[in-house]
Amino acid sequence: MVKRVRALLIFALIAVVALGVNVGAAQAQRGREIVVVGMAQEPDGLLMAFHSMAAGRAVNNSIYVAPVEYNDKWQLYPRTVLKIPTLKDGDWELLPGGKMRVTWRFRRDVTWHDGRPYTALDASWSYLMLRNPRSPTVSRTVLRKVDNVVVPNPQDPYTLVVQWNERYPFANVSPHGSDWVYPRHLMERDYLRDPSALKAHRMNRMPVLNGPYKMVEWVAGSHITVEAYDRFPQALGGPPKIRRQTWRFILDSTVLQANAIAGQVDVTEINNITDCAALNEIERRNPQVQGNYTPALIWEHVDINLDHEWLRDKRVRQAIAHALNREAIAELSCSGGRQPVAHTWLPERHEGYNKDVKKYAFDLARARALLAEAGFTMGPDQFLRDRQGRRFEITIMTTAGNALREQVQQVMKEQLRAVGIDLRIDNRPASVLFGQVTARRQFPHLVMYAWLMTPLSLGNTLWKSDQIPSQANNWEGQNYPGFRNAENDQLLSQIETEIDTAKRVQMLKRQQEIWAEELPSIPLYFRLHLTTNHKRLTNVKPTGLAGTYVNWNSHEWAWQQ
Repeated sequence: MVKRVRALLIFALIAVVALGVNVGAAQAQRGREIVVVGMAQEPDGLLMAFHSMAAGRAVNNSIYVAPVEYNDKWQLYPRTVLKIPTLKDGDWELLPGGKMRVTWRFRRDVTWHDGRPYTALDASWSYLMLRNPRSPTVSRTVLRKVDNVVVPNPQDPYTLVVQWNERYPFANVSPHGSDWVYPRHLMERDYLRDPSALKAHRMNRMPVLNGPYKMVEWVAGSHITVEAYDRFPQALGGPPKIRRQTWRFILDSTVLQANAIAGQVDVTEINNITDCAALNEIERRNPQVQGNYTPALIWEHVDINLDHEWLRDKRVRQAIAHALNREAIAELSCSGGRQPVAHTWLPERHEGYNKDVKKYAFDLARARALLAEAGFTMGPDQFLRDRQGRRFEITIMTTAGNALREQVQQVMKEQLRAVGIDLRIDNRPASVLFGQVTARRQFPHLVMYAWLMTPLSLGNTLWKSDQIPSQANNWEGQNYPGFRNAENDQLLSQIETEIDTAKRVQMLKRQQEIWAEELPSIPLYFRLHLTTNHKRLTNVKPTGLAGTYVNWNSHEWAWQQ
C-alpha cells in the first residue's frame, strides 16, 4: 500500500515537474555547458575536516583534490603528490622505537583557485591547524600519531617529511594523518585569531580549493554552482570538459525521483534513493536515464544511545535485534537478497570481515525472554513496563524525506510493538540530523542512518571510548552510541599501529566478536550505491566508497554529440 501511494505521488509530481517541459529534452534546453546534479541533502559546510555530512564530501569531489585518492576500481593512486610512498622504495621508513618517517613529494603544477601555488607548506600548516584542540576538527585520532611535519627547504617547498611517533598501517595514504590540505594564505590570520571559529569562516561556505571546479555560488536552500578551473593541471586530466555543475538540493527523495524521471536533473548522488524499485521506476519512465547499482561499503544501521538507563543493558539491545525481521527490512530496499543483512559493522569485502560473529535471528520468543530478564513486564495495554512502572516508549530518528527509511521506521514500529515496545518516530532534515543530532549525541534513544567506508576503515573513530563526542573534547569523534569497552579500546589501539596485515586482520575479527556481543548499534544491511545519470553523459563511474562519490572524475564527463 505504501509503495502504491508513493507511485501515485511520483506520477503526480512528474506532471508538475515536467509541466511545459518535454521529458528528456530538459538537458538540451540547458545546453552542453552544464550538468545538474540532484542531491537530497544540503551540506552544513564545505571544509570537510570540520564536518561529516556526505553531501559536503560529494561537492568536495568536484572542487578539491587530495594527495591520494581512490578510483572506481577501489585502487589508490597519487593525485597532488608524485607517488605513493612505500617501504620498498625507502620513502616510508620504519624507525627504532616504533617510530616512522614518510617523505612526500608534491606536484609543482597544482594551484589554489586564486592562482597561488599549492605546496607542502600548506600541508604542514594544515597539520598544525587541524591538530590544535581548539580547532573544530572532527577527529584527531590519526593526527595525534604524527610527531612533526617538516618542509626541509622552504625555498623549494614541494617536499614534506612526516615524523610519526608510532606505527600506523596507512601512513602512506594521508600525508599528515588527514586527507585535508587547506590554503595557509587564506586561513592562517583568522586561525591565529580564534581557531574555534573556523566553522564560521567564509571558506566554509565559499572555499578556495584546488580541484577541477571552483565555487561560483551557494544559494541556501536551493543549490551550489561550480565552474571549470582553467588552470587545473593537464597531468591530472586538465580543465573539465563541461563548464559548469549545479548541485540542486531536493530534500524529499520522492520529489528527487520525479525530477530524474522528468529530466530536470542529469545525475543523482546522495539522493536518498535507497530502494532498487525506485531506481527501476526512473529507468522505466525515462529510457534516457541509466540506473547504477554499484556494490558499495555502505552500512545501514541504527545507533543506540547507551547512556539511556534501559538501553545500556545489552539484553535490551539484543532483544530489539531479535524483534526486528532484518531480512524483510533489507528486502524493502532491494528484493532478491541483493543487499545482505549485516551482522557486524564491517562488510564482506573488507579484509577484517568476520563471518562467525554472534547473529540475531528474527525470534520474538527470544526477544520477549531477554526483556523479561531485564525486568520488563507486560502492561494491560500490551506495552511493557519497567520495574518503576514506566511504559517502554522510545524514539527513533532518521533523515526526514528519505522515503525508504521512513517506510523502514513504520515496519520497525510494528515489529517492536509485537514484543511490547512503543516506538515513536521523530525525524529531522539531514543537515540537522548530522550537523547537530548525531554529532552532539542529541538523539534520546535510536537514530538510523548509514556509514560509508573504505577498504582502509579500522573503526578507531567509530568505536573507541575516547571518540565519544562531548563538550569536554570539543565534540570530537564519531562514537555516537557512546560505546565503552576496555578490550575493544585496547584492540583498536593495537589495530591502528599494526603494520602486519595478518595480525591486524586477526585483531579486527576479535573486535567484531566483542562488538556483536555488546551490540552498540543494530546492523541492518550493506546496501548498493544507487545513482542515476543521463545516458548521453559519458565517463560516469560510481565507486560505492566513502568520500569517493559519483563525481570523483567529473572533469572527465562529457556530453555525447
